[in-house]
Amino acid sequence: DVDSIDFSLTDLMEESVKSIALPAHEKGLELLCEVAPEVPETVRGDPTRVRQVVMNLLANAVKFTERGEVALQVEAASRDENGVWLHFMVRDSGVGIPEDKQAAIFAPFSQADTSVTRKYGGTGLGLTISARLVEIMNGKIWVESEPGRGSRFHFTLRLEVSRKTVQPAVPERAGLRDVRVLVVDDNATNRRLLDELLARWGMRPVSAENGERAMVLLTEAADGGEAFRLVLTDAHMPLMDGFTLAERIKHNPALAEATIMMLTSVGQRGDAARCRELGVAAYLVKPVRQAELREAVLSVLSSKPGEDELPELVTRRALREARRSARVLLAEDNAINQILVVSLLEKWGHRVVLAANGREAVEAFEKESFDLVLMDGQMPEMDGFEAAAAIRALEERTGGHVAIVALTAHALKGDRERFLQAGMDGYLAKPIRGPELLEVIETLPLEGAAHVTPPAEERRPERPEFPEFGGALARLEGDVGALREIAAVFIEDCPKQLAAIREAIERCDPKALASSAHGLKGSVANFATGPAFEAAERLETMGRQGDLASAEAAWTSLLGALDELTPSLRSLAEASASGLVPRQAFGQHAVDERAEGEPDMGGGDLVVDCGIARPANTPVEDAVGSGVDGGLAN
Repeated sequence: DVDSIDFSLTDLMEESVKSIALPAHEKGLELLCEVAPEVPETVRGDPTRVRQVVMNLLANAVKFTERGEVALQVEAASRDENGVWLHFMVRDSGVGIPEDKQAAIFAPFSQADTSVTRKYGGTGLGLTISARLVEIMNGKIWVESEPGRGSRFHFTLRLEVSRKTVQPAVPERAGLRDVRVLVVDDNATNRRLLDELLARWGMRPVSAENGERAMVLLTEAADGGEAFRLVLTDAHMPLMDGFTLAERIKHNPALAEATIMMLTSVGQRGDAARCRELGVAAYLVKPVRQAELREAVLSVLSSKPGEDELPELVTRRALREARRSARVLLAEDNAINQILVVSLLEKWGHRVVLAANGREAVEAFEKESFDLVLMDGQMPEMDGFEAAAAIRALEERTGGHVAIVALTAHALKGDRERFLQAGMDGYLAKPIRGPELLEVIETLPLEGAAHVTPPAEERRPERPEFPEFGGALARLEGDVGALREIAAVFIEDCPKQLAAIREAIERCDPKALASSAHGLKGSVANFATGPAFEAAERLETMGRQGDLASAEAAWTSLLGALDELTPSLRSLAEASASGLVPRQAFGQHAVDERAEGEPDMGGGDLVVDCGIARPANTPVEDAVGSGVDGGLAN
């Protein structure tokens, strides 16, 4: 089914690009996202299907590109009274496709030549799925490519223009208007995108292709009495990198008043400390969302430290810490989704109360006040619809109104309307993605709520453990520890879920099959949206339609797909349980951070994860014998 709901196209595209940042950055690729100004901010269509097509094309582009860049561009091709034809293009500088092979790549299980599968992996289904999705949305998809010169995948869609009243993307702020800003980046596309974006905010951008040219422009502007107030520089550039440029600016009395912001494709250990030493005001890892960049620019331009005091370094984490804390009630019976949502919310400084079903949610609501309720639809004892109705009935007596947001599987088209009819304020599609959840939180009125500092982030492994590792990690906002935890829960729960599905098939019980397959689909969606997810979704659909004729074939496909996915998840989970982390990166990171002069914990105390996990009564004598003063099982 294709849905039709209101959504922000810019947010959807930025989130899609961010989801492939990890594999792209590991290959040293530049990632770009450009949504043309004439594209409506809010459109009406199926965001899940649009995102699925874009993600398939982006993932392919990264896979087949060894150097250079991958870019996503969206522009309005034409408009009519109620809708807009949008032209999407994913461009790469990869291996390219010969002309005589271009038609075949959209056929099932086909790739340009047999060596592709051996070198790059994959089944060749991604483009087939994309083509069919574009077709059912009444669009068109095609490719332009040349061997050795990259590829350009295009597709067009007509989406309705939303009738929602949309707030201006950039509020009028005196702090941005007419501010002179120098953009320094060796990538020409990046310079153009930043120039256009900053100009739309009312700023006055000038660009330089390297550090040497930047110094010339800065000096000329200062001598002419129109000094640049802000310098927005890439960190990694040939000849003179961003750090060297920042050092030269700060050591030149005529230029030292300029505020410097650093953007980087790959964050390196020690970068933050180096930025503080050089007086850099902000340090952001690409891809940076427009709203995030605007918030950082406003923050650094409005900062007024004391005479002997340097301003705090503005990072993505610091921007979140500045926000207020929400009290959230999470009603969810799936253990993996519980861990995922709780990890995200607590990382952002919010307090979470967990309910395993609708009845527990209503009871918790009666005892405590909340800023937000996240409500799953399908739960035992009392489902989300009944629980939402009960909460609204309680509010009729108190006169309040708490925001209730449904958590729903994207394939169940009718559920969304049912959620809204049940008195809910909105919904989030599963698998839950960090940026979408954060957007919901940021719309809440949180006056008077206490601020809580989120915990430090765990460093990510050097290499992905499974094909869609980057997307899974992005949904968790880079929290590797949480990803390991949900992998461990999945490995433990998966056999039980499979047994329930097998039993439902053998008993020819459609209702039980729909329920058990839905649960497994929700779990596996947090790691992958490929064959395992699709097989579980097919079984769920069969159960809902009461037609189990092809259930055995779908069951076989599910087992095969899980056989490919679970070994990597088991390895990930075992790393969590044993404390064996790739490259021993976390322990080394702790030592390096202290060596770089980061503040210690008063008397020099250091809390170290020694891998003492389950069972809780594991002896700690080995750790103590290594010079550790005590132990806590985690």
